[in-house]
Parts: sequence; structure tokens; C-alpha cells
Amino acid sequence: MSRYVIAPHAAHHQVIVGWDPPMQTLFGQVFETTVEEDDAACVLWVGLEVQALTTVAALQDALQGYATLSVDVVARLQHDQAHTPPRSALQERLLQWLQAARPQPG
Repeated sequence: MSRYVIAPHAAHHQVIVGWDPPMQTLFGQVFETTVEEDDAACVLWVGLEVQALTTVAALQDALQGYATLSVDVVARLQHDQAHTPPRSALQERLLQWLQAARPQPG
């Protein structure tokens, strides 16, 4: 998994982005730095589902109110994503099980 701290729009935020190979998704986290570190400090967390954000553009859209991805970070994320080895059979089975166990809407 890759993780990069990027410059936020607001000084009271910390923004972390990265690539999660097993979930095959990009993710972004925004934390409020003016409160104690706990779950309450997390303002936004995107990319929590399997293949939730499959493009850097989708990640940027999700974070647009909090940060802008630099050219360098975009290149790193694209590299991380492009160099992900295929999932093992066990990983595939676990992800299928997780998806089947998730409550379905409706």
C-alpha cells in the first residue's frame, strides 16, 4: 500500500492519499489537526470499497474541497496502480466472500 501526505487547502487539515492493491482502489483521508487524534478527527475517507476509486481523476474529484493532487503525486499513484501484481486465488476468494457478506440495498 502506498501513502502520500499532500498539501491541503486549509492549514488545519492533513490529507493522505494512496493506492490499496488488495482492494484495487485509490483512497484519500482528510483529518482535522486541531482536535485529539481519534476517529472524530477524520473529516473524510474515500476509497473504502473494492474498486471504489479506480482513476486518479476520481480521487481528485472526491478530494476537490480539501486538496489538489500535484503532478508528482499523480505520477506516483499511477505508477503504484500500474505495478500492482494480480490478486492471488485466496485474495479473490476473500474479496468474493466480503462482497457476498455485505448487506445489499433494497
